[in-house]
Amino acid sequence: MIAPVIPVEKPYRCKRTAGFEVAAAPDAVFAMMCPVREYEWEPGWRTNLILSESGLVEEGCVFTTPAGASIASDQKSEEAIWVTPHHDAQARRLTMIKVTPNECVTRLDIAVDETETGAAVTASYELTALSPRGRVIVDGHTAPAYAKIMEGWRAALTGKLVANSAG
Repeated sequence: MIAPVIPVEKPYRCKRTAGFEVAAAPDAVFAMMCPVREYEWEPGWRTNLILSESGLVEEGCVFTTPAGASIASDQKSEEAIWVTPHHDAQARRLTMIKVTPNECVTRLDIAVDETETGAAVTASYELTALSPRGRVIVDGHTAPAYAKIMEGWRAALTGKLVANSAG
């Protein structure tokens, strides 16, 4: 039997990492890094389905987002499946893998660390194209586009957590 020829290509990918600080307790900030809790702070956030034993993000959590949901660029993606292979609430570390068939595979790593004034959030998005459409999405994952996304996260989390601590 002759083995099939499998195409092997160099990955077409881009990784961006950025950080910001929030004047809030690190555990409270980390708790917001959840597909359920994201509804509380991320304008326009939508999911179709969340599979979770606890009702919140956890290791093994799977969820889907609909077509048109935002991604780490100005592009809009098709329906996607997200898996959480790593979630460590004590260390405040989280990894999510997003698969958008025929577009991209995205790895999201989030770390929340304690600072003197609250929390430092570091988020990395690494996009790998699966198709020509995916290459367009990867090309849109620019430093300015990513900085805009992270500024949105910072502003939304600050607004949510400051409102909670004041009320």
